[in-house]
Amino acid sequence: MNYAKCIAFTWLLPGIATATDPLSPEIITVTGYPVELDRVIASAEVITTDEIQRSAATDLADILRFHAGIELGRNGGPGQAAALFLRGTESDHTLVLIDGVPINSASVGSAAVQHIDPQIVERIEIVKGPQSARWGSSAIGGVINIITHKANPDGVTFGGAMEGGGDATYRGNAYLNAGNNDWLLGISASHEQTDGFPSLQASQMDRGYDNTSINLGLTYSSQYGEISARHWQTQGNNEYLDFFLDPLDQDFLNSNSSLAWDMELVDGWRSQLSAAYVQDHIKQNQSSQEVETDRRTLSWVNDFTLDSKKILVLGVDYAWEDVDATGGFSPYSSDINYWEIFAQYDTWLTDKHHLKLGVRQLDHDDAGNHFTWSIGYGFQFSETTRLNASAATGFKVPTTNERFGFGGNPDLKPEESTSYEIAVKHKLSPGQKITAAIYRTDIDDLIEWTLVNPPWGGFNQNIAEARIEGLELTYDLSTGPWTLKLGGIWQDPIDTSNGDQLLRRAHYSLNGFVQYQGNNWHIGTSMLHSGERKDFGDVTLDSYTLINLDLSYSLTQDWRIYGKIENLLDEDYELASGYRTQDRIGYIGIQYR
Repeated sequence: MNYAKCIAFTWLLPGIATATDPLSPEIITVTGYPVELDRVIASAEVITTDEIQRSAATDLADILRFHAGIELGRNGGPGQAAALFLRGTESDHTLVLIDGVPINSASVGSAAVQHIDPQIVERIEIVKGPQSARWGSSAIGGVINIITHKANPDGVTFGGAMEGGGDATYRGNAYLNAGNNDWLLGISASHEQTDGFPSLQASQMDRGYDNTSINLGLTYSSQYGEISARHWQTQGNNEYLDFFLDPLDQDFLNSNSSLAWDMELVDGWRSQLSAAYVQDHIKQNQSSQEVETDRRTLSWVNDFTLDSKKILVLGVDYAWEDVDATGGFSPYSSDINYWEIFAQYDTWLTDKHHLKLGVRQLDHDDAGNHFTWSIGYGFQFSETTRLNASAATGFKVPTTNERFGFGGNPDLKPEESTSYEIAVKHKLSPGQKITAAIYRTDIDDLIEWTLVNPPWGGFNQNIAEARIEGLELTYDLSTGPWTLKLGGIWQDPIDTSNGDQLLRRAHYSLNGFVQYQGNNWHIGTSMLHSGERKDFGDVTLDSYTLINLDLSYSLTQDWRIYGKIENLLDEDYELASGYRTQDRIGYIGIQYR
């Protein structure tokens, strides 16, 4: 997706003007063009640049879990495998995008969010609930769109930061931007290294991590449209312990390269051709085991402005994926192609009634044909109150590991979902609002391992079902130097085949964020409380409370010093049974911008 093109749509529909309300920034992921957050027919939120930069978190996963409806499972510390559970759905039911390009691995189904360095991220858009009609497979729980730093037409700008802290942790980043009205160039890089801490409760051996990320962007505009090229890459090494407490490590590479041509063919018809190449590579250094996933996509998206209140989007995607798994218990090689066509119709029937429809058809080499739909309705009671109602289906194509790996079953069907939501958004006053949403998601044909010959004999089958019902509440305040965000979710994530609570998902969680911005200084804190969760082996993980603290002082207009404390209360808790989490740790740094 080329975000520069979206400026052309800012005047089209009611409410799609440049947002000035700090509580209602523009969001792109829901529709493909910018809409004020309060005007979209979806539960969504935006994590801003300031919040990302001031967070004590060292990776994307730790930032996301401080937001309502997102839970985290993690096998240890920095660089260790992390799983996101969005509104109680499975860890591979959330589609993760980098600048609008899906990066979920074809082999395991989820994205390696533990390797995404926040230092090169400009903003994060979170859309909750199924988005398969717009984004395809894996968007059952929702979509997380990570938007990297972009250049601006202000000549040459540059900056960077350096910080250090506990566990021999060092982080640094630098950026250079240049541009004018015709072209933009942006270059940024970051590096992190740490000795880490023992990942397993049964060991005292530290496991380290290092990660180098780069982000490049070039855009050229002319009378023939806009051409843009982007490349994001993260590469490094993470150490861990196996089941027998043996020290191991692996090298990883994740990247996303894209090229797009965006043009206005005639008045009211804007078209974009794009190509992308996504890599997800892991190599074990103590064995021959290696997994390489490569995905190439071609996309053609057309936006038709039918009149000042109607936009029709028509698109087609083609992708081919190669997965090579060597070594290990079940080596395999897979080569998959698939086509997708989709349509979206967004209209204001009157100044109060808003309707959005979407459909998508998939033609997959292995999964066959699959159809999904979505319908959303918004009613604007007044300038301060809005009601949204939506229903949608979602799906996830079986991963190559599920089809061809250990216990693989090539006859697996896609997992399917049906979701419903009713939400109310109300502005109490300028800079103050509350939202409430009730939702239900039913998931059928969930893929589950079936044990046949204990202890290891078995295979995958479409036999499980889940039902998730929930209530989500949020409160936002922005007044003068104060910013406050509060959120909470109460849900019942149930395996309907046996009535058990879904693993690693709590019945409730609460989150909060408060900051004060003085003339030259800033102080902020993030808070999270999560209820008990079930884990494998009939283990119950205790509830826990986290508080992170950050403060900064501006030495000059360009220079800033800052400090951060993660896990201020030194809470001892687990996100996965048998694995440690971060103790209290602090960082100090200096930034030039």
